[in-house]
Amino acid sequence: MGFKSRGYDRTDKEFVRDYKLFAIACEGSVREPAYFKVFEHLSTKIKVDVIQSYDLDGNISTKSSPKWLLDKAMGYVEENGLLEEDELWFVLDVDRWEREQIQELADYCKGYSNWNIAISNPCFEVWLLFHKKSELDFPNDITPKELKQKLAEIETGGYHKLHYIKLIEEAIGNAERADVNSTHFLPIPNTTKVYRLAQALKKNCTVSEFDIFITETIPSLIKKYSHKLSS
Repeated sequence: MGFKSRGYDRTDKEFVRDYKLFAIACEGSVREPAYFKVFEHLSTKIKVDVIQSYDLDGNISTKSSPKWLLDKAMGYVEENGLLEEDELWFVLDVDRWEREQIQELADYCKGYSNWNIAISNPCFEVWLLFHKKSELDFPNDITPKELKQKLAEIETGGYHKLHYIKLIEEAIGNAERADVNSTHFLPIPNTTKVYRLAQALKKNCTVSEFDIFITETIPSLIKKYSHKLSS
């Protein structure tokens, strides 16, 4: 595949912010962006920006590959800037991509101290399932379609991001315990590294802010959007 190195440093001394930026490049175009956008409400000290691109008709692009994610992220960084204290995260799955493609993206991220990669095996639904299940005792060859079906069956009305995000502490603990290969970027089947991004978000807000987010903000959003059963 071959990723070309491209610069993105911003040297303008006036380019300062009073918050830390979390820029998240997601492989999925719907479920992952919708999930992470909720964290815009977490703290005034951080900003969560889900990197998206649009096709010629103005619709959110559904293109997806490790290289495409990198190109999309580089375009965002060159336009918006990324400070040393900011964090860029790539969130992707292993179900459709060859190991070499993912390895190249992971190697590229090693060149920047604030670039990170969070992979789910085989798909993002693994991370979502850990919000509700302490362990995933599924066959290693379970398909993303089957995992999505299991997610839909967990609670009445199906998956809703807000009902899951309020359980994010449980998800972090469950996913971290399942990650028996924690020193490697690639998770084993039915595990995920997305908990690391969740930990980073939680680390960059105060205990009080996180508590308000879980006990007040999320319930308020659930009440506001209760007419929407899934997203």
